[in-house]
Amino acid sequence: MISVNKILVLVDFSKDSELAVHFGLTIARNQNARIYFLHMVNQRIIDAVQQLSSKGYKGDFLKAMKKLMVDRENELKEFVPEELREGLDVEFLLRKGEPAEEVVNLAKELSIDLIVVGSQGNTALAGGSIGGVAQSMVNNAPCPVLVVRPVEHDFIA
Repeated sequence: MISVNKILVLVDFSKDSELAVHFGLTIARNQNARIYFLHMVNQRIIDAVQQLSSKGYKGDFLKAMKKLMVDRENELKEFVPEELREGLDVEFLLRKGEPAEEVVNLAKELSIDLIVVGSQGNTALAGGSIGGVAQSMVNNAPCPVLVVRPVEHDFIA
């Protein structure tokens, strides 16, 4: 018997990420599992904001980062429909850094049983191959990874 107690769903606000959210919620409900929704603020964004701040552009790096994190947390909570998470044990997480590396570390830290990720994120180029973060998850995660992509036939209604 397969026992899934903790699910980690990666959210980057893409269409594939939306599918991953629905898969994760369905599996969590069926397995009575705790589900974590994670949004990563990429290290490149942090570096860019810091660089603008250090070059004298108006604004403060700390204020800009705080606002970015608050905005992303609100977007994350809005992205996961409240009516679909009702009755589930849900937690929203934000992390900063290199997405693939941070997700693997978090999965180990939280003893995640299943990672759900979209096949292509917002930064992916159009094409048929799996995205970089999803590929890294498949290769390096400490648990099974479900890569969700748009298909003609699906087993979730």
